[in-house]
Amino acid sequence: RPHWPTDRGFHRYFGLISGASNYWRLEPGRKMALEDQPFTPVPGKFYMTDAFTDYAVDRIGEYGGKPDPYFLYLAYTAPHWPLHAWPDDIAKYRGKYKKGWDALRQERHARQKAAGIVNSKWPLTPRDPLVPAWDTVSNPDDFDLRMAVYAAQIDRLDQNVGRVLKKVKDTGQEDNTLILFLADNGGCAEEKIAGEKNASPGPVDSFTSYGRPWANASNTPFRLYKHWVHEGGISSPFIARWPGVIKKGGGLYHGDAHLVDIMATCVDLAGAQYPKTYNGSAVTPLEGQSLRPVFERGARKGHDALYWEHEGNRAVRQGRWKLVSRYPDRWELFDLEADRTELDDLAGRNPDRVGKMTAMYDAWANKCGVIPWNQ
Repeated sequence: RPHWPTDRGFHRYFGLISGASNYWRLEPGRKMALEDQPFTPVPGKFYMTDAFTDYAVDRIGEYGGKPDPYFLYLAYTAPHWPLHAWPDDIAKYRGKYKKGWDALRQERHARQKAAGIVNSKWPLTPRDPLVPAWDTVSNPDDFDLRMAVYAAQIDRLDQNVGRVLKKVKDTGQEDNTLILFLADNGGCAEEKIAGEKNASPGPVDSFTSYGRPWANASNTPFRLYKHWVHEGGISSPFIARWPGVIKKGGGLYHGDAHLVDIMATCVDLAGAQYPKTYNGSAVTPLEGQSLRPVFERGARKGHDALYWEHEGNRAVRQGRWKLVSRYPDRWELFDLEADRTELDDLAGRNPDRVGKMTAMYDAWANKCGVIPWNQ
């Protein structure tokens, strides 16, 4: 119980206490809370994404017209597995993915380059060697359904984001409200989900994922997935909307940024002071940098270095250079300005840089208490 949000600084709360859950009902062993009390949804009248939005819209109505700034953290589970969506939303996408993941990757990469989201000099990574060619699969209808449900989950999320934006506008504070939208870390390649009951996704009794092939398409044009710290596992779409400050919508910022920057940004914009102690214990200082200069001027000084570690997978980025290892493999070195899809390993040609950045990583891991995965 000490880890419930209302015990750790949030004044109000509605949502999951445990991890990923059925979107239609609360499974045995899973937990939800409303404020500081356990919550059990009513079956047949509940869908997780819609319910989160209902509560968020009510809170915006409650706090949005007050003079003090408020912070709303709306953490949708969509499109995390299990694949659950409303039938009408699924119907919009049924059959649209029978072109297959190979064609989809090519189409998405072309659109990304045309939009300026990715550099045209970065080649599309080869299809994951564990993913079959689309024209060899024996069950295209099943794969089409999986991706259709995944798309339907995102469609419903988009509808609900629209409800949130409308409520903010209704409070009269649209120009003065910063909205940050970002996604989880990379497409999920997990194929076997514990507790899977039905291979056909969508309804309440199913509990499955969309699998490695579609995750490979989701992560276009990058390598690997959630869990690893190559670009396919750590690159996240990030959108900022602040009409009173960001005057030109649709612009792109290609500088580095990290999740740690969000806390620093919120503290900066709210005029708050980050605490140095809490209940007599020292608080780890902020490591992030405010994104305010990016919103106001479109640029800022970047981080000296960024670091990652997850289950032995590790990386350090310094400017254009990224040193990364897929546990338990050796270090790889990439020039992200020339090769952000991480296809040309330069480690063997730059031993001095590898040594320097390895020492940087080791110092950071020691400071943060990272335990080597083999211990």
